[in-house]
Amino acid sequence: MKAFRIFRFLLLVSFLSILWGTSSNAILVSFQAPKAATEKLVIYSSADVDRIVSLVKAFQKRHPTITIDYYELDTLEINQRVIHETDNAMPTADLALSSAMDLQIKLVNDGYSSPYYSEETKALPDWANWRNEAFGFTYEPAVILYNKALAPDLKRIDSRFELAKLLNQQSARMQNRVITYDPEFSGLGYLYGTQDAVRSEDFWYLARSLGDSGVQLVTNSASMINSVADGDALIAYNVLGSYALARARDNQDLAITIPQDYCLVMSRIAVISKAALNPEAAGKFIDFLVSREGQQLIAGPASLYAIRTDISGVATAKKLQETASGPLIPIHLGPGLLVYLDRMKRKDFLSRWRRAMEGK
Repeated sequence: MKAFRIFRFLLLVSFLSILWGTSSNAILVSFQAPKAATEKLVIYSSADVDRIVSLVKAFQKRHPTITIDYYELDTLEINQRVIHETDNAMPTADLALSSAMDLQIKLVNDGYSSPYYSEETKALPDWANWRNEAFGFTYEPAVILYNKALAPDLKRIDSRFELAKLLNQQSARMQNRVITYDPEFSGLGYLYGTQDAVRSEDFWYLARSLGDSGVQLVTNSASMINSVADGDALIAYNVLGSYALARARDNQDLAITIPQDYCLVMSRIAVISKAALNPEAAGKFIDFLVSREGQQLIAGPASLYAIRTDISGVATAKKLQETASGPLIPIHLGPGLLVYLDRMKRKDFLSRWRRAMEGK
């Protein structure tokens, strides 16, 4: 998948060039300033580069002298790199954008962020702005994705209890045909898992059922979606809704279910690094992300679900609120997200998860 994205971006040489970053899992895309460059903005982000192109181009139209170095990284690596580079006085990101909300809050809590205040950030919902140091800019549901061409009956699976019951009643059919995040190696997967454990009495019943079914565990939504699209898996649990929606538009074999018992809603979080060399440009980029123009792009070509309720379209908070048949549970920014990052609580959660995977 990444090789395909790289090939596509090579066609965009008029305004960007692609280089491999220092990590084997990192991609660095350098978006050259449209006019003579006078400054650079360095971004670490968990969003696929192809989702961000329209946003970067529009931002650079407003600020044509800013070159942007965009590093596509997984959520755990964003956190680790910012900490390591800051602690060792190394160049690091000006701006970190991550779907692992808890890890972003930990960066703030541990003193790795810089405050920022503007009229744009002031307009965010209270739950999406923590201490003027962490800012939510998307409103993305965690959904169930299934292959309706191979298993149209999965349309009726609309809750965690129903999914667990299916896996138990149709164990032979579903063996090795369900996929989800691995919370041990995925920052977003761990966030979803711990939030589920807090909110649902059915979660550990589902976890045990997943283990009994030989669930495939992966570290990103793209792997889940590809597996369901290819027919290797029939159903995926807790898929990032923005990515699932974009693929389902292009692939008629795929369908999405928003859980009716409750639907977790994640926000990508922007944090300006304490060690940022260009915090002013980072602040400008945050303002653009939450501006009306930026949010329209997020709802449109980026397909990341706009957080603003005055934006219309399929990939918007407004549309999601209108179509969801059960409660939407936004994951609020704040110190509550730090609870499961405690070393002992993380150890206990993952130990119980492993036992469930082993059928114990």
